[in-house]
Amino acid sequence: MLYSIRMRAAEGGPHEQGGHHISGAERLVTKEELEQISSELVHRALTHSKGCADFIRITIDAIPDEAIHRIPCLTIADDRTDGHIGEAPTTNGETAAPTTNHEATAPPLSLSSHQQAETLLTTHTAITPVAFRRAVSQLVSLPESMRGAMLVDMRTGQRLDPWGQRGVRVSRMSFADETAAITALNAAGYSGVHLEEALVLASKVLSAPGVVGELCISDDPDYTTGYVSYGNTYHRLHHMKPLGSPLGGRLFFVDATADIAAIKNYLETTVTLVNPPIVSLQGENDESL
Repeated sequence: MLYSIRMRAAEGGPHEQGGHHISGAERLVTKEELEQISSELVHRALTHSKGCADFIRITIDAIPDEAIHRIPCLTIADDRTDGHIGEAPTTNGETAAPTTNHEATAPPLSLSSHQQAETLLTTHTAITPVAFRRAVSQLVSLPESMRGAMLVDMRTGQRLDPWGQRGVRVSRMSFADETAAITALNAAGYSGVHLEEALVLASKVLSAPGVVGELCISDDPDYTTGYVSYGNTYHRLHHMKPLGSPLGGRLFFVDATADIAAIKNYLETTVTLVNPPIVSLQGENDESL
């Protein structure tokens, strides 16, 4: 039997009472690992770059074996090492994104990252350029980061979920064998908890019926690498936002005919183990890039 352990941390009280989100993380672990992982998650909440949490909630549930769903891991591609046809060239410099009504606080994509994300998603999926641009405009115009993700129509970019700042929160997931996963990632030159957690989450998101692609910008001020995912690919994009910006978010592009409530239920409640990744590309060791 495994246990689902989930941590949510905020400053200024619980999220539901207006507290500022600091950190969230979770694992699927054995009984013997519970105490250690609990301590690690509390430490993370108290030492996060977004601030020191004064509200920390730890939730632990026992999970019967028959309730566990297993899925393959997405394959990693990297804009510094991978050469997709039609991919926009990247640069080391940041250029200004289109202005919004929240120009001073929004987390603008660098122009090169914006173009590359759009090219990848519209080339490899049925997501339209209009949908991508409309959805990104909604995301970067928010006054603060959402706690979850927006579900948007892959053809029009219209937001389909009714859950406001909460959005859809992907939960109850982990690598099936965390040691094997980390070993595989390290062998390919990748390291760091941001990548490990994002790869698990992206794999679960794309396994949901009706979801065709994702765009993610981290809300961690010290982490500027984001990604898009499509098909069987998790594609890292560097310099997705200015260093020091606390704002970010996720867009899940879905078929408008899909059952939105069913997608939410799957992503939030289905206990999911992700098989260790098969990595063939050489990545970047420095996660700050």
